[in-house]
Amino acid sequence: MQHQVRRKCQSPADITQDAGSIPEALGPMPREALNAMVEYGLSDAEIGTYYNLPRNMIMALKERWGIANTP
Repeated sequence: MQHQVRRKCQSPADITQDAGSIPEALGPMPREALNAMVEYGLSDAEIGTYYNLPRNMIMALKERWGIANTP
């Protein structure tokens, strides 16, 4: 069952603060799930759509967890 989490982020500070509470939307292994989506070649916007999270939240999580875009 996929969680439906919507966050409205107004500033980079909000994104960083919310990034700690969002991973539950990504499942029991959030970092691994996000990394897999990046490795599949999905964009931040596509990943955000899949998980129903804002693109800037995906970007913040990737930065926080050290996940780089694949070439």
